[in-house]
Amino acid sequence: MGIYINNTIAINLSIMKKQILGITLLFFLLSSCSLFKRDDKVTNREDYEQYLQPGKEKIQLKKIDSEIAFWQKRFTKSSDDIVARAKIASLFTQRFSYSGNIHEIHQADSIYQLVNHLNRKNSSGTFRSLAANCITQHKFLQAQLYIDSALNLGDDKYQTVLMEFDVALELGNKIRAEKALNKLTDKNDFSYLIRESKYKDHAEGNLNESISLMEKAWDQIKDGNNNSIKLWTKSNLGDLYGHANRYKESYQCYLDVLAKDPEYYHALKGIAWLAYSKDKNITEAKHIIHYLRQQHPVPDYDLLLAEIASFENNTLEKVNWEQQFIAKISNVMYGDMYNKYLFNLRANELNDPKAALALAQKETSNRRTGEAFSWLAWAYLKNGQKEKALKTAQYYVEEKCFEPDAVYYLGKIYLANGNNKKAKKYLEEAYESSYELGPSATKEIKEALKQL
Repeated sequence: MGIYINNTIAINLSIMKKQILGITLLFFLLSSCSLFKRDDKVTNREDYEQYLQPGKEKIQLKKIDSEIAFWQKRFTKSSDDIVARAKIASLFTQRFSYSGNIHEIHQADSIYQLVNHLNRKNSSGTFRSLAANCITQHKFLQAQLYIDSALNLGDDKYQTVLMEFDVALELGNKIRAEKALNKLTDKNDFSYLIRESKYKDHAEGNLNESISLMEKAWDQIKDGNNNSIKLWTKSNLGDLYGHANRYKESYQCYLDVLAKDPEYYHALKGIAWLAYSKDKNITEAKHIIHYLRQQHPVPDYDLLLAEIASFENNTLEKVNWEQQFIAKISNVMYGDMYNKYLFNLRANELNDPKAALALAQKETSNRRTGEAFSWLAWAYLKNGQKEKALKTAQYYVEEKCFEPDAVYYLGKIYLANGNNKKAKKYLEEAYESSYELGPSATKEIKEALKQL
């Protein structure tokens, strides 16, 4: 009987070992498949090469210029034609998105100011247009004044409340932003959905819900005739998918946008970032960015090239691109538009903590957002004031701002103050946003985690 029991046990153990081995092999294969999928290249030059044609006629600019000429001709016939003036201003704003020429935003402002002077008692539309231009230029406090004036006039209140939300969120006034949303009764309207999506993302850090709402907004307008809204929505979906590490969906959104408008440069920039941050295809990323610099000369691309040079450990090229970026944004017409990127350079690349602190203090006086205060906390740390950095972060940033760089700053600030548990929590959260932060920042996060 004893022999029988031992043999049975031996047989059962043998079976169990085989089962365990089988499960282990299955787990390994599944893991390998998962890793393979995660490491799959997303971008493919054949998909978008047709959109990278230097010297190709700029169709969208040609259309806009033709419209400007039409309205200018009408304006010369009647100098008091307010409609023609407003239309020209609107077209200059639209032209800026394709040309990257900052002068055009200021031209639009000048025309709107004149229209507003002539028409301020009758319509709030010009105040809204002025506010929209202020948002583009990061003049958020001025935008609030324009929106308050539009609200006082009282006409087209629905449109004004939409912009009231936009400005309130930019200023970090979540209570007013939420109140503005609650004033909007149709919760299935496209204009409501895209704003609730933004609120879920920026105010609550709920990315999945933000994506769900933007998808719902897309369903509302995908069969319509307004191409500019469709392009904007699909492009934003591409951004959100990227933030959620849904790379293939993000890539497809950008390709869909380019198929409709090959000059929609934000989509090409998105593909360049996928090539760099996801695929680590440096050659392809630079190929796209250099094309963008030719077609759409804005300072953003110089900073992207500096980031890539840093990843390649090419210090000389990195410094060159940083200097080009700083030289361009020194143009007073850019105002505060590039404060975020300039702050990052001053604080993290150029070792200029005093300048970084001054910039952070300026930004928090302009708008009291969690993100702006994350810069302030980081600047305090860079200036050796770790306790002040922690207090600022705890009061203004923690559980209030969900931007990946702000989360990374939180982790580093807690690490500097000896709270390893909190440091690990936030550094791991930041690591989950590696794609959005980029390879260079991801390397820094890994180094920080090693200290725990």
